[in-house]
Amino acid sequence: MSGVYVHVPFCRRRCIYCDFYSVGERLAPWSDYVSALLGEARVRVPQMVVAPTTLYIGGGTPSLIPADEFARLSKGLSALTGEVGEFTIEVNPDDVTEDMARLWRGCGVNRLSMGVQSLDDGELRAICRRHDAAQARKAYEILRRHFGNISLDLMFGLPGQTVESFRRSVGGVVSMNPEHISAYSLMYEERTALTRMRDSGMIAEAAEEDSQTMFMELSEALSLAGYEQYEISNYSKPGYRSQHNSSYWRGEEYVGLGAAAHSYDGARLRKANHPDYKAYIDYWLAKKGECPAETETLSDDELREEMIMTRLRTREGLPLADFTARFGESATRRLLAAARPWLTARHLTLTPAHLTLTQTGIMISDEIILSLF
Repeated sequence: MSGVYVHVPFCRRRCIYCDFYSVGERLAPWSDYVSALLGEARVRVPQMVVAPTTLYIGGGTPSLIPADEFARLSKGLSALTGEVGEFTIEVNPDDVTEDMARLWRGCGVNRLSMGVQSLDDGELRAICRRHDAAQARKAYEILRRHFGNISLDLMFGLPGQTVESFRRSVGGVVSMNPEHISAYSLMYEERTALTRMRDSGMIAEAAEEDSQTMFMELSEALSLAGYEQYEISNYSKPGYRSQHNSSYWRGEEYVGLGAAAHSYDGARLRKANHPDYKAYIDYWLAKKGECPAETETLSDDELREEMIMTRLRTREGLPLADFTARFGESATRRLLAAARPWLTARHLTLTPAHLTLTQTGIMISDEIILSLF
C-alpha cells in the first residue's frame, strides 16, 4: 500500500495546543495554493513506486477550502492517483453543512475525520475550539446522512477536565456510533500558547493519575461498545481501521503535498517541505528559487528504532521475522534481551511471531519503547 497526504495550512482560529504549521484563513490564497498542490502532485505522484491506495487531506483546516477549489483539487488529484480505496478529509464541526457534505461526497471523499475533542462546552472554550457540543452533534447528523465511514477525535487531560466530564464525552461519542474514534492525551508542545499558559501559571496540567484513569476508562468503554484498539490512540469497528494511518505504522511509502508536508519512500529517504506557504506557491507555480524542501537518509539504527516504535504502537505488535530479515539475528537477540524485564512484568507479551504491548504496557509505552532502542 501507499498513500498521498495533502496539507492545508490555513485555520480560522488556531487551537492553543496545536504545533502543526498553520496560518490564518484570511491569508489563504486558495486558488494559488490549490494550483501549487496540483503542480507538486503532477511531479511527485507519478514517481511513487506503488500506486496510491489512500488519499488524505489534513491540516490546518481542510474543511475551509471553498467549494469550487475543493472540486478542482480533488479532480486533479484523482486524475493522478486513480481510484483509491480510502479518501479522507479532516473537518471542523462548524464548517459542516448539507451543501459541503454533498460536495465532499460528490468529489469522491468516502471517509470523514471530525475533530470533536470534547462534548463539554467549558473544555472546548478552554482549548479555543470554534464549535460547541451542540454544533458537533449537529455536524455528525449531517455527515451521517452522506457518509458511511466517520471518525471522531477525542482528547483527554484537558484544562479543567475531570474523569467524570471525560466519561460523559466518551458516552456521548459512543452514542453517535461512529465507525472510528481517535483519542489523544493533551500534549504541551514547545512554542504553543497552551505551554505558555501553563508556564505562566494560568492553567494547571492534568494530574498524570487522572489522565491514566481517563485512558483506561476510555479503552474499556470502547471495547464494550464493539471497538478494537488497533493502535494506541485509535479504535475502530471491525473493518474500519484507518488504511492511510495504518500505512504509516507499517513503514510504507507515502507522498506529502503542500507546505510542511512530509514524505517517506518506504525504504530510508524522508522529505519535508518547508513550512512556508508563500515559498511553496512561488516554487510550484513559477519555479522561483530552490525547491522549498529538505531530505534525510535514515541510518540502519534510525530505521531499527523507528520500526520498534511504530509497530509496537499497533495491536499486532512488532513482527519478529520482518525485524530479523531487515536487521539481523543479533539485533533480534539484543531486542529480546532488552524486553525481558518488561515480559516478566507482563507489560509485553512474546509469541513466536510478535512482540506486543499489553494493556498495562500501553500506559507506559514511551518508557518501554525507549528502553528497547
